Amino acid sequence: MKKILSKFSEYYIIFAVYCLIGWLYEVFMMWVVCPPYHFVNRGVLLGPFLPIYGFGMLVLLFLLAKFMSKSHKASNPLVLSISTVIITTFIYITTIEYTTTPKILRVDYFLEQYGLGLFIINVIALLLINILLKKTKSKELKNLDLTIYLVFLAIWIITTLIEYGTHYVIDTFQHKMLWDYTKDFLNINKRVNWDASRNFAIGGTFLLYTVQPLLNKLNNKLKDKTKLLITLIVGIPMLLDFILHVVLHII
Repeated sequence: MKKILSKFSEYYIIFAVYCLIGWLYEVFMMWVVCPPYHFVNRGVLLGPFLPIYGFGMLVLLFLLAKFMSKSHKASNPLVLSISTVIITTFIYITTIEYTTTPKILRVDYFLEQYGLGLFIINVIALLLINILLKKTKSKELKNLDLTIYLVFLAIWIITTLIEYGTHYVIDTFQHKMLWDYTKDFLNINKRVNWDASRNFAIGGTFLLYTVQPLLNKLNNKLKDKTKLLITLIVGIPMLLDFILHVVLHII
């Protein structure tokens, strides 16, 4: 039982930290980067937590922990090809985003107008990068670890699915539109878009490689009683917030 409580406390601390980071990120975006350019308490809770970020990061940890522990080399044709497509596609679409007027709002329209160009530029990039790797005698280049690019792609896909699913559930059962990407670049059914998914991929990759190791060290240093105490101090108010504000609509 003690081991179960200790493990639960570890995961909850991780969950709570990312809920707070997500809330700070959203508040910053609405205050500084996007309209309405003033403080907005983001999310469904009154407190400074966005559960979707905590949940999303836990999902990423469970799905990608073993994958991140292995080294995926450039000498692997599949790894090299996927990494090349990620980089080429990212540059291509970002260039279109900042140079095209008016903006292409829907993904299907984008594919109609730019899909062929995206395909051709990826084929060219794949041919060039594979020729380069075969011709080079550099062991450093052949042993280049490309794991981070695969992780980046995985995070992009996973977080996009989480955001789309969360929006669908809230919209369907609570009839609330917590976010609407109708007027944003490359959106899918107003639930997800290029900018948000890109930011989640960049942010998620950064957090997994920088913040998560620090949280692991913190959890290893804390005693079981301390971790449980932190869980209770943070978790009980968050649970009450959820029950009173979301479930019962009292506050």
